[in-house]
Amino acid sequence: MKLFRTFVFLLCLFSIPLLGQNVVVVVMDGARYSETFGSDSLYMPHVWNQLRPMGTIWTNFYNDGLTKTDPGHATIATGVWQHIDNKGVGRPEQPTMFECFRKQTGAPENAAAVVVGKVKLDILAYSTVPGYGASYKASSFIGSNDTSVFREVKNILSINHPRMMMINLPSVDSAGHSGDWTGYCRAIKNADSLIWNLWHILQSDSVYRNTTTLIVTNDHGRHDNLHGGFKTHGDTCEGCRHILCIAVGYGIQAHHVVRERRTQCDITPTVGELLSFPTPYAIGSSLLHSRGSSEGEPPHQQ
Repeated sequence: MKLFRTFVFLLCLFSIPLLGQNVVVVVMDGARYSETFGSDSLYMPHVWNQLRPMGTIWTNFYNDGLTKTDPGHATIATGVWQHIDNKGVGRPEQPTMFECFRKQTGAPENAAAVVVGKVKLDILAYSTVPGYGASYKASSFIGSNDTSVFREVKNILSINHPRMMMINLPSVDSAGHSGDWTGYCRAIKNADSLIWNLWHILQSDSVYRNTTTLIVTNDHGRHDNLHGGFKTHGDTCEGCRHILCIAVGYGIQAHHVVRERRTQCDITPTVGELLSFPTPYAIGSSLLHSRGSSEGEPPHQQ
C-alpha cells in the first residue's frame, strides 16, 4: 500500500505542468539602439513605460558578428556566431534552439514555431547539423510585413499553443532601407504597439498567463551618423552592433537594469534554462545570471 501511494504521488507530481514552460522571442528587424532604448519612450512608449518596469533590460547588448539579417537571426537561434550568407541560401551551421528543444524533450513539431516576414528567414526552422536537422525542425510560417506576421502569430498561439516561438517583425528594416526617416520611426512605433499587444494576448490566454517569458531584441542595428546614417547596415560601427534586449514574464526580475556587456549568443542558453533543456553547442551563457541593479540604485561602474 505504501509503495502504491508513493507511485500515485509521483504520477501526480510529474503530471503538473512546469512553470516557465513557454518562451516567445521577438526580433524587431534592424532598429538602431538610438531609436529604441537610447530614446527612452520617444519611439517605444509601450515597451519603455509598461513592459520595462515589469522586467529586465540589458543596456549594453551587442551583435558582435555579422550585422545582417540572416546571420543575426541565426545567431539568436543557435547561440553561436553564424557567418552565413544573407540571401537565405544557407541554413544555420549549429543546432537551433528549436532542434535542441525537440530532441531533448520529445516535443512535437508544432510545439516550436518560427514566424517571419522575410522569405529568406525560413532557414531558421532547422540547421544542417547531422543528428538534428529537419527531423527536429520548428513549424514555420512566412508573412510579408509586421501586420501579416502578427496575424499569423495570433492564429498559431490560439490554435497550437507552442511552447517556444521566434517572431521576426520585418517592417522597421524595410522602412530604414527606404531612406524614409519618418517611415522608419513610424515602423518602430508600430512594432512597439504590436509587442505590447502580444503581451496582452499572452496574459489573456490561460495556457500562457504567468507561465511565459517574452524576450525582445534586434538582429542588428543600423549605421550611426558617422558611418553613413540609418539607411543601411552591415559593418562594425556602434550603430550596427548596439541593439536592445528586454525580457519580461516568468523567471525574470522586475525593475532590473543590467549594464554588463552581453551578446546575442546569450539568448539561446537563456531559452534553454527557462525551458529546462540543454544547449550544448551555444557559446553564450544564460542572461538570467547577469549582474544588474534594481531601478533607483546607483549604476554599476563599467
